Amino acid sequence: MKKAFSAITEYLLLFMLAAFLGWLYEIGCVYVMFHHYQDRGVLHLPMCPIYGFGILLLLGIFRERKNIFLLFFGSALIATAIELASSYAIEYFLHESLWTYENWPLQFQGRISGVSSAMFGLLATLFLRLVRPPVGKLFRSRARMVAAVFTAALAVFCVAWELRFRL
Repeated sequence: MKKAFSAITEYLLLFMLAAFLGWLYEIGCVYVMFHHYQDRGVLHLPMCPIYGFGILLLLGIFRERKNIFLLFFGSALIATAIELASSYAIEYFLHESLWTYENWPLQFQGRISGVSSAMFGLLATLFLRLVRPPVGKLFRSRARMVAAVFTAALAVFCVAWELRFRL
């Protein structure tokens, strides 16, 4: 039970880190392209959950892969498929489009772009090779403290999520 709880909280931490770094990437892109700040987070939090879910999926698929080229190209392909599917789902359920690549090179219906796919592959490779190993080491060394902190963070996230749909 203790090991399962530690694994769950480790994945929660990875989710939150990826969602936060994705938020930084998103606001950085908007600032570079349009020269202004635009909050790309959800729930008034600095995170984009699609990056968190994406990294968990990629972690499950590429956990034991050592080949960096397979990791890069596989991550780019999977992230692009997630982005394409998400764009259709968001448009269908929320009746809005949250992003567009209309003026980007190698784009498809403004929903995905070869440039963004390459960036997602690069970012996922860097995350899985540079961020995940120290997080795993942290959980092996101080699992209880980290587990408590991220359980509290999960509770805050869940409450914020619930409040968003009630307001």
